[in-house]
Amino acid sequence: MVYFLLLVLNILGPLDSLGTKKTTFAESMIYGEFILPSVQVVDPRSPFHGRTVDILVVDGQVRAIDEANSLNNAPIIEWARGLLLSPGWIDGRARSGAPGHEERENYDSLVAAACNGGFTHVALMPSTHPARDNRPSIEAIPEYDSLAWIPIGALTQGLNGERLAELADMREAGALAFSDDKHPIDHPHTLQLALEYAQGLDARVWSFAMERSLCPTGVAHEGAAALKSGMAVIPRLAETVRVQRDLAIAEYAGGAIHLSGLSCEESVDLIRQAKLKGINATADVAIANLVGSESDVESYNTAYKVLPPLRSESDQMALWAGLYDGTIDLVVSDHDPMDHELKNCEWGSASFGAATIERTFGWFMAKQRSQDALELWVEAVAHRARRIFGLGTVTVNVGSPADFTLFRLDGEPKEHASLGVNYPDWQQVGRAEGVVLDCAVWQAGS
Repeated sequence: MVYFLLLVLNILGPLDSLGTKKTTFAESMIYGEFILPSVQVVDPRSPFHGRTVDILVVDGQVRAIDEANSLNNAPIIEWARGLLLSPGWIDGRARSGAPGHEERENYDSLVAAACNGGFTHVALMPSTHPARDNRPSIEAIPEYDSLAWIPIGALTQGLNGERLAELADMREAGALAFSDDKHPIDHPHTLQLALEYAQGLDARVWSFAMERSLCPTGVAHEGAAALKSGMAVIPRLAETVRVQRDLAIAEYAGGAIHLSGLSCEESVDLIRQAKLKGINATADVAIANLVGSESDVESYNTAYKVLPPLRSESDQMALWAGLYDGTIDLVVSDHDPMDHELKNCEWGSASFGAATIERTFGWFMAKQRSQDALELWVEAVAHRARRIFGLGTVTVNVGSPADFTLFRLDGEPKEHASLGVNYPDWQQVGRAEGVVLDCAVWQAGS
């Protein structure tokens, strides 16, 4: 009965006094046509890359691009003037508390946080209560004007790693990939069946590479910081043995596999070799593992307790190298908001996870302050992400869909919209200022 009531509430969504489903995010403005004035284009795939231009959008499509201050035949979005603009950013891995734990994050707060972070699309992981493992749970995800969801359906029923979930039904309902999030797929045959079955659905199977039997009580990287404090460790081996196994199964079964959450040098090498062999494999890295290291855990601030754990500086360098050469395809926020009960406690008792979606870009740019890093960011979160999810191409050009992020390379962080209390305190350089999606225009912090 409880499951039924949760399902009904999620299908109906929040209701107004007349009982109609609300699908419009209040802070977004809807325009039939508008001009983005004097924006500097950051899109290496665009003929306007590096130029400052006016962009006219009509009915959700770019109608004209001309020299700055030359277009004036439509309402002007004045707050966008002088900002940088790229194709809309896609977050390949994030979580909402809804349904089941709305005190951690609800849909409205996640949309606001994602837009604050500059994301126009967010891949929504299925680790909810109940798990998003059937067609009604995919259809129950509410729609918003300023952000598009990328539904990720559960790979197995209840995320238990055993029986496959209703993959075909969820695919028809809009799921674009399948994953058990950070719940391990312990049975190799289950992964084999999933890869074989998903081939017919034109969907990618996501696997989180962690062999927990090698570190059942582990809470930190096996390095100097953990050894000094006496923390139970999570060795690199726990990740690499799963990467090896999953790639071997993918090579045998065929299909498309995505390895989530790489964190160590050996894993990057394994993915690089697999791609050279022609295995249809992709991979992502969480922003925490790109900017944080094992030294952060010495503060005992549980916002830095993430999975996979923050590892060594040499591992971090290998992750950046893999991202630059295309071995690693995506940068993801891995947003996992928590409340005080889960994080305001001793390190060993705290849950894994960090609230990251609003500051992912600023942390990324603080770590590597260069034009190459900026262009790498756009390539990873705008272009590679669209290819992996099959979303089609978006470039800054006439005729393209209006799907843009507006941002700057300076400025202080804005107030958090996420309900999560577990924000790491890394240095931030730059921030998103707003997003455009079709006819919706949303200003960060509004």
